[in-house]
Amino acid sequence: MSVDQRQFPRSPGDNQAAIVFVKKNGQPIMCTVADISEGGAGLTFVNIADIPETFWLEVKGTNNLRKCKVAWRAAPNRMGVQFIDE
Repeated sequence: MSVDQRQFPRSPGDNQAAIVFVKKNGQPIMCTVADISEGGAGLTFVNIADIPETFWLEVKGTNNLRKCKVAWRAAPNRMGVQFIDE
């Protein structure tokens, strides 16, 4: 059994979100927020192969961008991210 090492408790999520490229003209990469906390989130994608190590995440309905750093990956479609303060 693994021990939960999260700094902040997570709440279940079922929100749509997108990785957006602020400084590029690329298309957003859509995902689903599986769970979210003050410090990070669990995300589900169609495929995580091309997701960069750091990116901007926009959760639908929040109108703000959060800079993220990948904390873990579980192929083929799950990853955990840590929110980075800027």
